[in-house]
Amino acid sequence: MPTKGRNSGFTLLELMIVITLAALITAIGVPSFQSTVANQRRTAAVNELALAFNLARSEAIKRVRYVSICKSSDGATCGNAAVQWEDGWITFANVDNATPNTVDVGDEIIRVHPALNDTLTLRRTGVVDGFVSFRPSGTMGTSVANLTGTLTLCDDRGAASARGVILRPSGQWIISHDIGHDDAGLACP
Repeated sequence: MPTKGRNSGFTLLELMIVITLAALITAIGVPSFQSTVANQRRTAAVNELALAFNLARSEAIKRVRYVSICKSSDGATCGNAAVQWEDGWITFANVDNATPNTVDVGDEIIRVHPALNDTLTLRRTGVVDGFVSFRPSGTMGTSVANLTGTLTLCDDRGAASARGVILRPSGQWIISHDIGHDDAGLACP
């Protein structure tokens, strides 16, 4: 004789509660996760830029010659006005110390950095134009001793999430989340 047993499974009400809870958790978690990914992408790009400045400065001191970083979309030459910093950059030793903003014959390319992620922009203000140069003393290679410059990294979230790498004449740099080289706020294109 068959015994009466309880059917195992979920009722429609229990299933609806689980689906509702899963939707709420997803709705709360996905934007937070996207923000975390964007922050990590921004931090990685700023760190790569800071690494390039550290490398150029230390190589200038070690090699006792100018070492420059310039925007470059091809990884071999410094870019013209149409090329932006987010298109990539190269670090090179300037053998003849003549033109720190141009890769001349005999100049050694130390490192090539590829273009940044499509959601990031990297723009300049101040003395930073198409290149940054370091003297053998480790100071910035500009003739105007009191000028600074900023490279501002932005993503699709705008200036509120921007980061600025501010270069000092001493050759040192700082990362700022709100102020550029002239104490103005960071601006995004």
